[in-house]
Amino acid sequence: MAEEEFQTLDDEDLEEVKQEVEIEEDLNSKEKNKSDKIIKLIIIALLTLILIMLIVFTFIYIQKKSQKSQSHEVNATEIIKTVQDKELSPKQMTRAQKLIHKADKLYSKGKIKEAILIYSELSVYNKAISFYNIGVAKLKERKYKEAIKSFENSMQSNKLKCASALNAAIASLYLNDMDSFDYYLLIAEKYLHYMVNFPLYSYYQGLINYYKNEPVESLLTTLNPSSNFYKDKQNFLAAKILAAQKNDSLAINHLKKIGDPKNTLSIGLLQARAGEYSLSADSLQNAVSRNFQPLKSNIALALVKNKLGLLEDSGNLLKAAYDAFQDEAENTYPISVKLKESLFNPVHAQKEFKNRLFLNDKYKYSLLFYYAPYQVFNSEQTINFITKGAKKVEIEQIKPALSYLQDSKAISNINIAITKALKKIVDNKVYEANVIFKNAITIYPAHATLHYNLALSYAQIFDFQNAYKHFSRSYSLDNHNYHALAFKTFCARVTNRDIPRKELEKLKAKSSDKEALALIEIAINSLGLNLGYLDAKNSIFKHSINLIFAYGRNDITFYKKSALWLKNNLKNDIVSNILYLDASNDKDEIKTYARAIQTQLNQKTLNLSPLYFGGSFARELYVRTLSIAGLAPLSRLQLNEYAKNNKPTIPLLQSLAFANIYNKNFENSYKIYNELIDTYKQKDSHTLFLASVAAIGAGHNANAVALLELAKLTDSSNFESRYALGLLYQEAKNFEGSSIQYKKIGNSGFKSDFFTFYLKK
Repeated sequence: MAEEEFQTLDDEDLEEVKQEVEIEEDLNSKEKNKSDKIIKLIIIALLTLILIMLIVFTFIYIQKKSQKSQSHEVNATEIIKTVQDKELSPKQMTRAQKLIHKADKLYSKGKIKEAILIYSELSVYNKAISFYNIGVAKLKERKYKEAIKSFENSMQSNKLKCASALNAAIASLYLNDMDSFDYYLLIAEKYLHYMVNFPLYSYYQGLINYYKNEPVESLLTTLNPSSNFYKDKQNFLAAKILAAQKNDSLAINHLKKIGDPKNTLSIGLLQARAGEYSLSADSLQNAVSRNFQPLKSNIALALVKNKLGLLEDSGNLLKAAYDAFQDEAENTYPISVKLKESLFNPVHAQKEFKNRLFLNDKYKYSLLFYYAPYQVFNSEQTINFITKGAKKVEIEQIKPALSYLQDSKAISNINIAITKALKKIVDNKVYEANVIFKNAITIYPAHATLHYNLALSYAQIFDFQNAYKHFSRSYSLDNHNYHALAFKTFCARVTNRDIPRKELEKLKAKSSDKEALALIEIAINSLGLNLGYLDAKNSIFKHSINLIFAYGRNDITFYKKSALWLKNNLKNDIVSNILYLDASNDKDEIKTYARAIQTQLNQKTLNLSPLYFGGSFARELYVRTLSIAGLAPLSRLQLNEYAKNNKPTIPLLQSLAFANIYNKNFENSYKIYNELIDTYKQKDSHTLFLASVAAIGAGHNANAVALLELAKLTDSSNFESRYALGLLYQEAKNFEGSSIQYKKIGNSGFKSDFFTFYLKK
């Protein structure tokens, strides 16, 4: 309304000025035709009257002009109010004030036509701003077609064409109308030069470059703004570009500069992508507590808690989000379950190797199991039984004599069984020894040594569930066997059970044997600093204990000393060579370490029999170490060559299946594991789990779920199986099922060696 009133007033002013000039000319004409006869007094009177009238007319004219000027000022104020806009106020205020000031000057100088042109321009500009504001409102309401119409109308002003076209392009993008997007973006770029002298020039230039997919140019513009206007928006744009370029830390810095708490979700997501999970959890917890985008914040926090090993929290958050939002929750940050790249990518393997302990709990205890001595029969006890039996016969006490002799016969049979099994152990034939011990235990179920040896063979093939069971039985039959108690505790830790702390403390209090005390320290996860190191002499097992202590204490000198002794005394042993490699190479120089692996483990003198007959530790350590050096194909080649000329054995098939995983030959690995399970009846939890790994790699996710369910039933404490099952349920959007598995693992800090997840794109 202000602009129409202003134009009407301008037209009236022109007409009145014209009439005043005509009246003045008529009066002058009449005065010239007066008769000379009129007396001088009348002439003077008339002249005086004319003078008065001229003064009056002049005063009226000046007064009218003053009124017009005052009316202009009022309307100028109205225009300024109309021009103000939340989105464009700084430049518009400046523009409007300059135009009004210029029009005032022209008008006061009598240059009315020029002033009217400026007022007309203001009128058009004001209408354009109104349409622009409507377009912005429609855009925020997600009414994209209506927004585009408004922006089209606001383009009548060249000064607003750039901003209007850019917003129209964004609306077209939301409509997935790429032709219109390109068209409006071209207009925005074409009219950008109209804004070159205005504060927001750099901001719009940055936006145009961003949408033209020119991130470098956009970033340069954004980082070097033409003014401090829209500083927060420019920081946000810079963060968006930097995030797209995976420069997460700089993106986070720009978001933090804005200081808006609503950005905590974005900051948390970027921190998660950068692997800063603890910081991410704090940011996302902040977003959750402030109720910012609650669905996204809660599920994002659940995923980060998952990465931190706080799986019970993760499961609770997932279930709560699903209960609250249901279908919407299913489509928020859906995941895709994958095998870790570190399984078969040397670069990733090296990175993970550098960032994690070489001897985690499972491998630390497995090293001790690998070198632990088997126990033999008590020959003195056997002789005593025979002697007593003979004496009873001499004095004709037949029944007691037969009992003694029968016991001696049983002991002899047990000794025979143990001897046979130990011969297999010497040849690394752990699986065959395990069968002998199992058969013997069915006949002599109350023999502590048999239970101990059977348990140790189970531990060496990574069947920690059965190992725990038989170590426990052995210790209950002979509570002087501290190895059985310590090894029971190792298995408890690997299978996530409670450790027998009271029994350990009791043994520790009464024992003076340094080896027993050292094993107790390792069992309770202590560094045993008061013990120092064992006097190992020629004991392989004691040297392995010292190595564990040195590694835990970060005593590099003693770690190297122990590893060197093992290598020198077991020159061709796979494990001793790998330990020596680890001890004698700088892990920070991972490439140099990889080359050393290639040299050391490619020796022809290396004894590979553990791969063909032995337990799991040597096999897995060998294949994983080769993968760090990019030599995973070597293990598969060696195994295939041996398999061509030899009868298949359970450990050989286990080695082939495991090596195929690391060579991405998942289908073949899956086939071999099925053969092991169905034909060779290898249904321990570890084998079932590895079969599921191969199944997922081969894309048989449904089969993987079935295998994992079996693995979980076989050993409910197998966290790897539970975790993989939880991930697969979550991927299938079964949040309740995944929550159950995660809760069973708890907030233990568990991190899988095999599985991870990514957000689906």
